[in-house]
Amino acid sequence: MALVDIVYIHSAEPSGKDIRRTSIKAMEEYMDHLVFEMKLAGVGTSFVSKHEDGAKNDVIVNGKTVAQILDGLEIRKPEVDSEDRPVKVISIERAPDDWNTDIIEDIPDLLMKNALSKAFAEADSLRIKEML
Repeated sequence: MALVDIVYIHSAEPSGKDIRRTSIKAMEEYMDHLVFEMKLAGVGTSFVSKHEDGAKNDVIVNGKTVAQILDGLEIRKPEVDSEDRPVKVISIERAPDDWNTDIIEDIPDLLMKNALSKAFAEADSLRIKEML
């Protein structure tokens, strides 16, 4: 069994102004890329995209929604370097806390990666406890 089981549930194309991922296909490609990165790092991961009529579009990781995983998690914003540099290290189009929580496709990369990291840490902690 994978340590991180990800399910993207969708029933309709996302609608909204200025959302980060404007279609189900774009969200699937984004999630596929994250899963690829995780597998490359040696994290057991599975990803399924499921159409469910009438369901709210959402991402479920190890049985919890991303919102449930992020609830209570303190996420620090990247610090902005005030020095003038020829190459910017971090480029953020919109602030990580600037997202429509009703549209999962609008979730910032920083928050999604934090949710996946927390889910992995919890799953790994449970696995270690079972081994003891």
